[in-house]
This record gives sequence, C-alpha cells and structure tokens, in this order.
Amino acid sequence: MRFIDASVFLYAFLKPKRRVSEDVLELKENAKRILSRIEEGEEVVTTVVHLSEIANILESHTSKKLNR
Repeated sequence: MRFIDASVFLYAFLKPKRRVSEDVLELKENAKRILSRIEEGEEVVTTVVHLSEIANILESHTSKKLNR
C-alpha cells in the first residue's frame, strides 16, 4: 500500500494564480492521475495531520468554510 502526501491533493485541486512552469504543470497532471487511480479503487493511506493540512490550505483558498 502506498502513502499519499498532502501535496498530491493540493497539486490536483489548486489552480495557480499566475503562469507556472512546465514542471509544475506536469506535477499537476501526475497528481490528477494519482487521484483517478484512487477513485478507481487503488488503496492508499495518509495521516490525520495530512488531511488537516489539506483542509487548512483549501480553506484558505476558498471563500466558504470547509466542514472538518
């Protein structure tokens, strides 16, 4: 089983505010592919700390408060 870091979710979901390099675009596409595999049933693990980090960052980038 693989460990999934918070950065995978953040690269997949956050839209850049400015122009980004090809390297960052490739990371974003890879993150989306990883999340697609998870949606299709690939098992992964993460920690509550990582989930909290994701929620905090996504909350800071949205106008609505996220439920935790």
